[in-house]
Amino acid sequence: MSKAKKLSLEDHADKIREELKVPRQEELFKAAVEAGYLTARADGGVDDTERAVLVKAVELLSQGLVLEWETESLLDECQKLADDEGVDGRAAKVGATLKDLGQPEAGLFVAALVARATKGVEKSEAELLKSIGKSAGIGTDKVRDIVKRATSLASD
Repeated sequence: MSKAKKLSLEDHADKIREELKVPRQEELFKAAVEAGYLTARADGGVDDTERAVLVKAVELLSQGLVLEWETESLLDECQKLADDEGVDGRAAKVGATLKDLGQPEAGLFVAALVARATKGVEKSEAELLKSIGKSAGIGTDKVRDIVKRATSLASD
C-alpha cells in the first residue's frame, strides 16, 4: 500500500506543483517542507522511511530545482530548529510564515501529502496540521478539507 501511495504522489506531482506556483515560491516551498517535516515528526520522530519520503516529495515537487544534498541539509535544518524550539513552537512559526506568504493552503497541502505518503495521516499528525493551520489563520474545517484532498489522491 505504501508503494501505491508514493506512486500516487508522483502521478499528481504536476497538479501539486501548479498549486505551488505563487509569488515567493522558494519561501513557500521551504515553509511547506518544514511543515511536512514537523508533521512527520508529530508521531514521535522522523524515521528513515519518512525522511526518504520527504526527500522524494521535495525532489518531485520542486521538479529538480532542489538537489538531493540541499534537501538533506534543509531537513537537517528543520530538525535542528525543532530540537531547539520544540515542534509546537516551530509549528506556530511555520503557520505564521505561510500566513505572511498568503499561501497557507498550499503549504498545509504539501505537509498533508507528506503525512499521507508515509503511514497515512495519524491523529498526532492531524493535530499538528490543525496547529499550523491555526497559526496560518485557517480554521479546523478548512484544514480537514485540505487533509481530505491530500488523502483522496491515494484513491485517484
